[in-house]
Amino acid sequence: MIDVVVIGGGPAGMSAALVAGRGKKQVLLIDEEKPRNAVTHASHAFLTQDGIKPEDFRDNGRKDLLKYPTISIKTDKVLSVEKAEKGSFEITLESGENITTKNVVLAAGLKEKLPDVKGIEDYYGSSIFSCPFCDGWEMKDKPLILITESSVGLHSAKLLKNWTDDLIVTTNGNDVFDADQKKLLEKNQIRLIEERIVELEGTDGELQGIVFESGEKIERSGGFCTTLLDKHFSFIDSLDIELGEAGFVITDSFGRTNVKGVYAAGEITGPSQLIASASQGHMAGIGIINESSEAAFEGI
Repeated sequence: MIDVVVIGGGPAGMSAALVAGRGKKQVLLIDEEKPRNAVTHASHAFLTQDGIKPEDFRDNGRKDLLKYPTISIKTDKVLSVEKAEKGSFEITLESGENITTKNVVLAAGLKEKLPDVKGIEDYYGSSIFSCPFCDGWEMKDKPLILITESSVGLHSAKLLKNWTDDLIVTTNGNDVFDADQKKLLEKNQIRLIEERIVELEGTDGELQGIVFESGEKIERSGGFCTTLLDKHFSFIDSLDIELGEAGFVITDSFGRTNVKGVYAAGEITGPSQLIASASQGHMAGIGIINESSEAAFEGI
């Protein structure tokens, strides 16, 4: 039986595996290798790693993990996690392999859906982004567009005013803001365009303009968008994990869920940046060591 299985090889999963492995636990990290930030050219706001390429971050993290004989990595997809005998868990992989473990760390990344704008994928990660804390500095003081199809875009607009005074918000043909919200945007000199976007113009991933259904074309040097996050993971359906109102896994400060032996860290507990996810994974690793040490000391 393996001491810890970590599901997800991002900053949260790698950090949890590192701490648990250094705690002399036998750790298996399972990663599907489909990171959400694969389109990102550089990751920011991680102290000592600012501007690192996501693939380099993952490669460096794996090198750190594999220095320890207690940690191993498997590329596979988790199909199910089931409670087994004596508080253990049975994990079934797409390859057909079954693994038994004492502890599970849920650190799988989220999948996101971009706004329904033709060709937005050509610009996403290059000149259109979703997180101003990650990429706001690179877009500072430029004429920007915010593409949003939900009212959460108001919060994004408030944040983006920190980086630029030239901001336009478009809802791509959707009626998402009420009268008070529209007045708030107007009060802050933010133009709201509710027409559908018919085309994004630019070259080599660099946005230059947006063409609307009316034929109006607005020049922009880049922008941000709000995305829909898929928070459902079928492989944990049988565990009765407690979720919050927004659908994210609820944990305490040590990553513990309501199911003993199951921990969670990173995006599965709510959207977070690399450094926050790594911190959560670190605390989940500590939580595992704390629990096992207390149980051993008390002879449980």
